[in-house]
Amino acid sequence: MRRGRLRGPLGSHDRPASALGFRMVLAVFGAVVLLGGTVLGAVWARSWPLTVVLGAGFLAACLNVYWVRQRLRHER
Repeated sequence: MRRGRLRGPLGSHDRPASALGFRMVLAVFGAVVLLGGTVLGAVWARSWPLTVVLGAGFLAACLNVYWVRQRLRHER
């Protein structure tokens, strides 16, 4: 891999665009779905084990959103 400044703008032939934007959409969608599942598990099902598991999944999804955002910021 070469060092230094990349030649073209992001999205050009010399520097193709990455899939991180689409990954961010998927990460946010997953976090929203897990948040909804956590709320429904607590309110509707009243199942605390389900709520804890979905809440842990929601926290992991938030960590994924943060990681993808950092990668996007570093790429640009």
